[in-house]
Amino acid sequence: MRVSAHYIFSIVILAIYGERVCPIIENIGQLDWTIRLTVVFAGLFCIRPFLVKWVVLKTHWQKQPQRQFILEWFLYLVGASILAWYNSYENYADIVSTGKVFLGCTTFGFFTACDMALERQKLIKGNLELVDLSNYDPKVAFPITAKLTAIAVFSLIFMTSIMFLVFLKDLYWFIDLEQENYGEGSVIFMRELFFVGGVILAEMTNLIFSFCRNLKQHFNNQNNSMEAVSKGNLDQHVIISSQDEFAVMGRYTNYMIEMLKERNRQLEKTRQEIIQRLGRAAEYRDNETGMHVVRMSHFSEALAKKANLSKEQCDLILQASPMHDVGKIGIPDKVLLKPGKLEGEEWTKMQSHVEVGAAILSGSDSELMQLAEEIAATHHEKYDGTGYPNGLKGEEISIEGRIVPICDVFDALTSVRPYKKAWTVEDAIDLIKEEKGKHFDPDLVDKFVSILPEILEIKERYSENNTQEAA
Repeated sequence: MRVSAHYIFSIVILAIYGERVCPIIENIGQLDWTIRLTVVFAGLFCIRPFLVKWVVLKTHWQKQPQRQFILEWFLYLVGASILAWYNSYENYADIVSTGKVFLGCTTFGFFTACDMALERQKLIKGNLELVDLSNYDPKVAFPITAKLTAIAVFSLIFMTSIMFLVFLKDLYWFIDLEQENYGEGSVIFMRELFFVGGVILAEMTNLIFSFCRNLKQHFNNQNNSMEAVSKGNLDQHVIISSQDEFAVMGRYTNYMIEMLKERNRQLEKTRQEIIQRLGRAAEYRDNETGMHVVRMSHFSEALAKKANLSKEQCDLILQASPMHDVGKIGIPDKVLLKPGKLEGEEWTKMQSHVEVGAAILSGSDSELMQLAEEIAATHHEKYDGTGYPNGLKGEEISIEGRIVPICDVFDALTSVRPYKKAWTVEDAIDLIKEEKGKHFDPDLVDKFVSILPEILEIKERYSENNTQEAA
């Protein structure tokens, strides 16, 4: 655990530091001083989890790093106060010695607080539930330059202060030192300065690594989101765990992703409307209402779901099936609108609407248009091979080409036309059952009958009276 390492490191270094800069601790003894340090820091370590839970975790994620910093430094200040008071009370230490102990603990508290605040940011980035992705506030509450400046300034202040205390202690020592021992004294003095500088440098290096780790995590997250967007996944966002310039970058990235999602929704809605209206245009030429293609497309989606097709396939069938009769646009009115039975060349011409529709929809790279072409080309094929235009049989016909005819025929039979009355649902279902294995796939007929309540609900929802609502 990271905080454990900080506390252990603090105990070890303070045990050495105290003896080097505070003469009264030399008199106490390093073992006794180490025991005091261990007792104080162990107590703080034990109460720390409860304070983290109450002070840090119960606040909004944006304030958690700051709360973590304040809490960690506060704990060290409490420890510093206890140790300083104990030395003053128990050992009658003067204010200078007490100040040295307090300064040493405070210095470690500052570095520990900075590191644990960075660790809190890392944990926030790893927990998507903590982050509000809808917050696009570009405000920079705590700039990176201010963070780095504060760390550098405080580090210099602490290092300069501690070195000054070491120098002050050794200056008095040098005054009483024999001249022949100046060389050895200089070595000791330099060793103490290097010790203090090395400790501060180690703490600063650790902070640099922690900061770079968080920076790498942010850029990885940013790059992963951009890569996901480039592949069409607009559900991945940049996780924001700070209030600096990188947070602003992440927020604008998330805003851009949400705008792309909204544009995609609008384009998808427009595409579906165009498809439905194109299908309706063909139906209107045949004296049918445009609601027929709306109903049969939803019937087709429901049957596709019952047939255990994937969600993507079901969505495509819903969008592509309205264009199944788009080829009627190319049929002359004298044939298309003839009230009586079609004869000879007239029937051949009517059958050509399949090829016309497939030709209109062909040549596209769109998966949707390719499926629409497939449905247009096969919706008059029959399961027993007696259909047209290619006489396909059984599973030679695509699953979509077997689903759509059942739904198309059911809605056509149960709807009013200028030339006929609407059949009852029972009569329509009886006819469809009779055509099992002939016109229709037997398995799909059974599945259609099993979802008849859902089909009737769809039929009611998109009835002629609800044309405006469906449009």
